[in-house]
Amino acid sequence: MMNDLDLIGRLGPACSRAIPHGVKKTVEHMRASPGPKMTMGELVQVCGVPERTLHKHFRAFIGLSPLAYWRRLRLAAVRERLLAAADGESVSKVAMRHGFEHFGRFSTQYRRCFGESPSSTLRRARTAALCAASERGSAIGSDQARVLRLPTGPARERPSVAVLPFHASATNAEQRAFAESLAEGIATALAHVRSLAVVIPSPMSLTSHYPRRLAPRLGARYCIIGRTTQAGDRVRVIVRLVDAATEHHLWGDSYDGEVVDPFGLQDRVTEGVVRAIVPNIRGAEIERARRKQPSDLDAHDLAMRALPFAFATNLDATTQALDLLHRAMEIDPDYALPVALAAWCHAQLITHNGTPSPAEEKARALRLIERATVLGADDPLVVTAQCAVYTMVGEHDIAAILLDRALALDPTSAWAWERSGWLKTYIGEVDTAIRHFHRAIQLDAPHSPNANRFVGIGCAHFDAGRYEAGAFWMRRATLEQPGTVWVNRTLAISYARMGEHIAARDSLEALRRYRPDLTIAQIVGALPFRRDFMDRVAEGLDDLGLPP
Repeated sequence: MMNDLDLIGRLGPACSRAIPHGVKKTVEHMRASPGPKMTMGELVQVCGVPERTLHKHFRAFIGLSPLAYWRRLRLAAVRERLLAAADGESVSKVAMRHGFEHFGRFSTQYRRCFGESPSSTLRRARTAALCAASERGSAIGSDQARVLRLPTGPARERPSVAVLPFHASATNAEQRAFAESLAEGIATALAHVRSLAVVIPSPMSLTSHYPRRLAPRLGARYCIIGRTTQAGDRVRVIVRLVDAATEHHLWGDSYDGEVVDPFGLQDRVTEGVVRAIVPNIRGAEIERARRKQPSDLDAHDLAMRALPFAFATNLDATTQALDLLHRAMEIDPDYALPVALAAWCHAQLITHNGTPSPAEEKARALRLIERATVLGADDPLVVTAQCAVYTMVGEHDIAAILLDRALALDPTSAWAWERSGWLKTYIGEVDTAIRHFHRAIQLDAPHSPNANRFVGIGCAHFDAGRYEAGAFWMRRATLEQPGTVWVNRTLAISYARMGEHIAARDSLEALRRYRPDLTIAQIVGALPFRRDFMDRVAEGLDDLGLPP
């Protein structure tokens, strides 16, 4: 599969010009270089452009000078190592290993970046490791505490899930084989979801301990466990998703079928599990980050905390998301996810008429999404954010290619299907758009916010001239999230076309309270719909009395 930069480079001049080759080469060299020392002369030689040009491009696309970016990478690596709390490690030893020879200067830089001293980081990590080892030791015996210690590594690694062998209550060989095939089929299907790391235990790793105790030993944060029961010709499969650290039940379901149709039942179980796992694990990751103390938050935690705000589709939530995401970028400048999500938030400010300077916000969104492309990641969330930004700035051809890639990385991604719905709405394929919005609703976890999807369905009906259906879905969005006031741009027109003039007037007044200075030109300039759609919006708002 081509990487992000290769992909964008093939999409067209508007996109390929934006990413300097020197920045790409320099970032790749920094990531690959094992040594703690690096000079501008070395970077200039690697990238093949003058030093002044490299400085200019790094400032534009990364937000830091090349050596400042390199220092941030080393600071992040030091923090990662301190959080691992390895025996025999000291702050000075770790700092020296990463090229920080002046300890006082290093401590100042570390505190400025992470909000605490490096010794505080190490002390907290060791305390947490001792507590965790003590808890695990009391549960399963002190001789197993070291074996079950969770592996360390970058906090932004994909969440890991272990698919443990299913238990068959029946003793016959056919039922045992069916249970084994269920676990294998689920693991195989999940392996295609790039947002997860799937772990399959080998027979040698299985012990008599309760299965959930196996997950930490396998390096998995979550585990899927299940069992099958048979009564006559009927078979029931019960599947559960469990947090391995807390043993909390996160999701579960049961599936019934006939003994004579084991493959049909297996397919239904696999489809149901794969569809449910990603949104429930993401919800658990968000909750895990929410429970942490502010001093313990790393870049991944901050990105997870920001996700609900980024998806909330109102200005206050978008502002909160941007605060969290910019803090994440300060901690880990090499992490693509917060950069991509911040780009998406800036793009939302434009389309929701939430900024007095849409041109500046567009420039910020494009600069950040280009930076996320430079950093590169096969994270479906990152690629979907790229698709969303290019959709919202009207680059629909680029967005379509990125969307195909996002769905290839994770066909169960509710956000990717939602963005597909919006893209189809913008280009006028309204019936397909409505199907994709409903698919996004079905794929997401229960009680997930759907206001943006409801607005999309409403806009698709509006485009098709079905104003009553459009008003129903847009009104439903405002009931779920009252902050989605910008929907009144089309809701007021829908009411007017239906002859409900009082409702249309009230809807327009709500829009005026949202942005008292809003004009028709600002609304039309913010939306990437087809010309016919925008002409109807302009005409409808003009009839209602909004200033041109």
